[in-house]
Amino acid sequence: MPTITRKRGDTYADEITVTSETTGQPINITGYTFVLTVDPEKAPASAANNLYSITGTILDATAGRVEFAPSDVQANQLPGTYYYDIQLIDGAGRKRTIALDKYVYQQDISKG
Repeated sequence: MPTITRKRGDTYADEITVTSETTGQPINITGYTFVLTVDPEKAPASAANNLYSITGTILDATAGRVEFAPSDVQANQLPGTYYYDIQLIDGAGRKRTIALDKYVYQQDISKG
């Protein structure tokens, strides 16, 4: 997944489609869970400074679609460049990082 860019305060969901690394086709994510974590550091030593984590909501398991919607508090970040990763946890509890890149907050005008 590429850089995610959003305006400060926006709470719309970021949606991804989970695909096979070998075929590029969507995979069935029934029984899986997902967590998106945002941190100010690209390679943090621990989770102590994580800005937040969001549990994904599966939209269409057979099509591999999942979304991550930040709360008002999570979306109210100072403008700047942060970093994220997304972990997939399968039904057996095995974890796989399926995406990581920059997470950019831009200043907006509305403050409500």
